[in-house]
Amino acid sequence: MKLQKKIVLILAVALAVLSITACSGSGSGSETAETSDGAQESTEATEGEDTEEPVELVVAVNGEPRSLDPAFNYEYAAYHVVNHISEALLTFDQTGQLGPGLAESWEAVDATTYVYQIRQGVKFSDGSDLTVEDVIFSLERLRDPALASDVNWMFANVDTIEQTNDWEVTVKLTQPDATWQYVPATPGGQIVSKAYVEEKGESFGKNDGGTLGAGAYKLESWTPGSQIILTRNEYYWNQEDAGAIDKITVNIIPDSSAIQLALESGQADLTISSSKAVSDAFIDSSSINIISTPSIGNFVFSFNTQKAPFDDVNVRKAIAHAIDNVGIRESQYGVYALDTTVLPFGEAGYTPGTAESWIEFAGKLPDYAYNIDKAKEYLAKSGHPDGFTTSLYYKPNPIANSAAQAIAASLKQIGIELELKQLQLSEYYAYAYGGQITDGIRDYDLGLNDWLPDFPDPVGHLLPQYSSTTTGAGGSNFAAYSNPEVDKLIDAQNATTDPEERSKLLKEAFAIAAEDVPYKYLAYPNNTLLLNKKFEYELGTIWIFNFNYKDIKVVG
Repeated sequence: MKLQKKIVLILAVALAVLSITACSGSGSGSETAETSDGAQESTEATEGEDTEEPVELVVAVNGEPRSLDPAFNYEYAAYHVVNHISEALLTFDQTGQLGPGLAESWEAVDATTYVYQIRQGVKFSDGSDLTVEDVIFSLERLRDPALASDVNWMFANVDTIEQTNDWEVTVKLTQPDATWQYVPATPGGQIVSKAYVEEKGESFGKNDGGTLGAGAYKLESWTPGSQIILTRNEYYWNQEDAGAIDKITVNIIPDSSAIQLALESGQADLTISSSKAVSDAFIDSSSINIISTPSIGNFVFSFNTQKAPFDDVNVRKAIAHAIDNVGIRESQYGVYALDTTVLPFGEAGYTPGTAESWIEFAGKLPDYAYNIDKAKEYLAKSGHPDGFTTSLYYKPNPIANSAAQAIAASLKQIGIELELKQLQLSEYYAYAYGGQITDGIRDYDLGLNDWLPDFPDPVGHLLPQYSSTTTGAGGSNFAAYSNPEVDKLIDAQNATTDPEERSKLLKEAFAIAAEDVPYKYLAYPNNTLLLNKKFEYELGTIWIFNFNYKDIKVVG
């Protein structure tokens, strides 16, 4: 059945699941509210007078944030909370173009100098003023290697961050960096209160310390393993665009079938779905729209190239040929994903206007298609011709678990025994982002990961996942891949402002990486939303950073 596309959205394929409920109406009643001096104040409504109930948004996610600190706002469970508490200097619009945020304007003075005019009159949600000092503190904190922020790598080429006028901040780079322009619109640009961070110390961002930002919502409470509640920020600087949602209740529901039941019963209204089974259940629904569009992300099998036997390229090629990525895509995603090439992105991930050249380029690269005979040939060439036993780490969700079992069955055909290790979400993220390292080497063999780039640009995949600078703590190089030639090309493409030259350098880097095969891409999952027809929501390409509850519209 043809998917309904009444609303055009681009959402990352997330294993987190959102649900929305809203209520409004009129009636009479009474309640009491405590004033600042502790007295009880009657708020009894006049008989016959209409009162409007607050609109509540109930969000269901299948994982819990590690932290509400923007420094670690780099996972689906966190985006649904942190992005609404802490705003960034810039924003992405629906097409991926940069727009103003806490910085009302900005300018690239030259290739290494960026000047930001900070918005005046902004307050944090406790009523304290947001200052230039808070901005500089937040940025310096994120680039401090001691913090091991997930976005620390974005600051690799930053030289200085200084106040250059009353409300002006200037960032100087050590060299031209084509990606820096995007950083202030990501968690790398989210601002927190210096005073609050210093007061809370190590508890900042945790459930006992909380967080403080200048977004449309504030943290009301966090009950670990159960629920996070946000309420409207009365001090929000942009009240004209504060939206209709008064309260957000984030319920942590690990079981996707339970979330599906909530949708079917009307207890949940919106779900980000990565599952064919869940999405297909609503094809004939009278109350739920299925909106699905190509994404710029991927679902990927990662080799830890720092560890034997995966430091042997023939082992990697053997395993790549032994994995039936098309079968995994069809069984787990169906029409809600596209088949892959050796590149980390499909057509939706190309720089606008360059699709034809990238498609032609991808066609010239090795495809590592499913072929057991070739897999056996490469293993015979390797230093491990008789096979071996190894382990695969992955998130606690049905798609990863099913894919892991299919991969284990395939690898057994070439003599490789795969031990499956489904981790708790927090444990998984610790491994995936370099939090578990011994003697400089990541503590896992193989991984199943998903990746949505930070930037609407091919370098959003190349830099974080192929650069040697992102193999350590806080880095997102799941394969721990390092190649000096690729590093040089990454640096070179950053340093040029010529689009054609930059595209050439990017392709050269991807061509080298394709021969090294540190990853096997399994699917380009669509952005798929299951949305109750009572609601409308329009979301752009970089949904993880511009997704906002305040933009949800109640239409029925």
